[in-house]
Amino acid sequence: MPTLAELSAKVDELQTSLDNEQSRIQELLTEKDTTITTLNETITTLQASVQEGGSVEERQAVLDKLTTLKTDLEETVA
Repeated sequence: MPTLAELSAKVDELQTSLDNEQSRIQELLTEKDTTITTLNETITTLQASVQEGGSVEERQAVLDKLTTLKTDLEETVA
């Protein structure tokens, strides 16, 4: 049977492991937020650009695709 000192050392190891995982999760969340912001900015820029060319139907088709893309993005991170 392990001693209390050995058990305490194992708990310390688990705490260190947890701390490392929490840091990695925070990094991933920050990266995700940056990616989402960049994608939203790109979508907005593309939507504005679409208004400048093509027929009404062509512009609407591209805008519909952008709307679908944005919805997919929002559902992925929800």
